Amino acid sequence: MSAHPYPSHVAAVILAGGKGMRMGGCDKPLLALNEEPLLTHLIRKLAPQCATLALSANGDAARFAPWGIPVLPDTLDERGPLAGVLAGLQWARTQQCDTVLTVPGDTPFIPATLVERLLPAPAVAVSSGREHPLVATWPTSCLERLQDWLAQPPSPHMLRVRMFARTLGVRHVTFAGHAPDPFFNINTPEDYASACRMIEKGLINE
Repeated sequence: MSAHPYPSHVAAVILAGGKGMRMGGCDKPLLALNEEPLLTHLIRKLAPQCATLALSANGDAARFAPWGIPVLPDTLDERGPLAGVLAGLQWARTQQCDTVLTVPGDTPFIPATLVERLLPAPAVAVSSGREHPLVATWPTSCLERLQDWLAQPPSPHMLRVRMFARTLGVRHVTFAGHAPDPFFNINTPEDYASACRMIEKGLINE
């Protein structure tokens, strides 16, 4: 999917490879928010900020066909979110992009300034004193380093996104003065209900 040409070197990848167990195993990007799927909200926010856009997800890609964007399955098993980052980096290189922005597929309220704030890569978003390792920019030049990292025997330490990001000397970029939190994510039915209420009350600028 081609979008606004600014910035022309950034590819955005929505990470949706998890199983959503705390949400009953549902596809969280397909949850309805204000009568639109969460994925639609995310694409609307991301498209003006990048050159091209894809979804990192496993299983039958046909369920995402209405959005007309590439669906990237994990190329490695049991590697957690880093497998999605890897797939995104591999795809971005085919798109002649030198930077990948990753955003979780359950984070509908990202700011319109996300990409410009997270450039140059590598950088990770911080809000309310909390780091959000999956809201990050990655240089495609780190692809081989990530491949080597994931080729090691898997362990909880090695599969943590934060630990790999530290090897890149990642910058931390604080997003302050946003209410509600722009990186609020939907992990539980209670979170989903909260997100719906925030939209209904007009707390989110769509």
